[in-house]
Amino acid sequence: MYNFVDVDEGAAGSSLPSEAMKINGKYIENEIEGYRTLYVLGRELTEEEITELQIGMIDGAEYRGRRTVSRTITVGYQLLSDTPEQFRARFNQLNAILRQEEAEIIFADEPDKYFIGTKSNAGDVPEGRLNVTGEFSIYCCDPRKYSIVEKTFQASANEEGILEATIENDGNAAVPVNYEITHNHENGFIGIVSEHGAIQLGKIDEVDAVPAEKSEILFRCDSASEFLSAFTAGEGIFDKNYDYGRNGTWGSVSLEGRQWLSLDSVGSGSSWHGAIAQKILPEDSSGAVGAKNFTCQFTMWFETGKVPQTGAIEVVIGDSSGKQIMSMHIVKSSTNTNICNAKFQVGSVEKGKAQYEPGYWSYTAKGGVIKMRKSGGTFEFHFAGKKYTYTDSSLKDKEAYSVSISEIQYSNRGKSNLVTHMYFGYLYFQKDNVEYLKDIPNRYPEDSVVYVDGKTTRVYVDGVPSQQDEVKGSVYFKAPPGETKVQFYYSDFSDPPPTIEARIREAYL
Repeated sequence: MYNFVDVDEGAAGSSLPSEAMKINGKYIENEIEGYRTLYVLGRELTEEEITELQIGMIDGAEYRGRRTVSRTITVGYQLLSDTPEQFRARFNQLNAILRQEEAEIIFADEPDKYFIGTKSNAGDVPEGRLNVTGEFSIYCCDPRKYSIVEKTFQASANEEGILEATIENDGNAAVPVNYEITHNHENGFIGIVSEHGAIQLGKIDEVDAVPAEKSEILFRCDSASEFLSAFTAGEGIFDKNYDYGRNGTWGSVSLEGRQWLSLDSVGSGSSWHGAIAQKILPEDSSGAVGAKNFTCQFTMWFETGKVPQTGAIEVVIGDSSGKQIMSMHIVKSSTNTNICNAKFQVGSVEKGKAQYEPGYWSYTAKGGVIKMRKSGGTFEFHFAGKKYTYTDSSLKDKEAYSVSISEIQYSNRGKSNLVTHMYFGYLYFQKDNVEYLKDIPNRYPEDSVVYVDGKTTRVYVDGVPSQQDEVKGSVYFKAPPGETKVQFYYSDFSDPPPTIEARIREAYL
């Protein structure tokens, strides 16, 4: 409150009075000609309401606490008019300006702070005059005044690596704190902790990934050149680990739009002999070697042109000791009938076979798709539209280590008596049930923004109300005058950590 402003002197001046009132960004003096603030009351000391407890006949009472009651600010003003019409119009304008509820009220002598209030009482003005003085009251449910500037505090890692912000409140009243958390990685929870309380959003035990299994192709060959590049010629396992001759050589044949892997030279020997090659299985994506469960799929073109032709084509899955786990081969050894056998072996035992005539109409003419699968102790062979299933519990934990392919001829039959079309088209090896960590979507995705409104105790995620994220028991603490350290916690997998700002608006009584 300042000294009374003389009406006549005020009317002559053109500058704003020192206590001029701005309401929602506009000074009344600048809106209504002839209006001038004379004085303001009620901005100084606040009124405190004391709570006490009287105990029987004991003198006095026991102090229990206090609270600051609401504030009433009284504004004295003058309004000058030249005509009754002007007088009435200017009061209409003043009424309209003062009708604003919970308005931001600023006084010219303290432009960096504001009250929040609503006009309540209005005093009478002298009747029969065009130049009058009067009063009106602004009722402030919240007795505090606030800084017009919001202070921001950036969180950074302290000596222990914990994100921390030091809030400096230079006001004289405790104020709520707002937080803006911008995620630079997925995150499952947010912890906001100080000596005055703690807020938790989300779940501390939320994980970024869970153990899962998937199938993974370890290698694939789609042409003769890819076979010859991936496999090591001269190495490998024949069916049942027989010691067949391996002095033949590989070649290629281009037919039906594909480059097929063929037997170029059959080599020599008294029994079966020809070309063999082996592929050692590479590591899977987790770095593990070996495959307990797997699928090996390939195409074999096995088609005779004459009855006396002979030959065999094989795929053998071996373990780390070089022993056969399972194999599938097509063999024609008869010279007087055009019959061949597709044989299915588990371990060193022939479990079954499919007999057929390998003519141009057969399943393996121009390349039939064949599949071998192991799942624990169960072994499957898919051939010519049928599935052949066998079990061997002794091999359920046996891991595949290599794939061998071979094309062979018998004894001195030579290449002239070799099956006309005996080739590999493609082959891939798929490891099944590969263990890996499966990424799961987290509560707070990368680039999401969490906003915590300390005054309303509301939580927003990307602008959407998300109060369900709040964990029961959270305390939306205030920052008292002085320094308050606030620490922030988040999921271990959230790297890089979120960017966090704490914000306050200082308050004064």
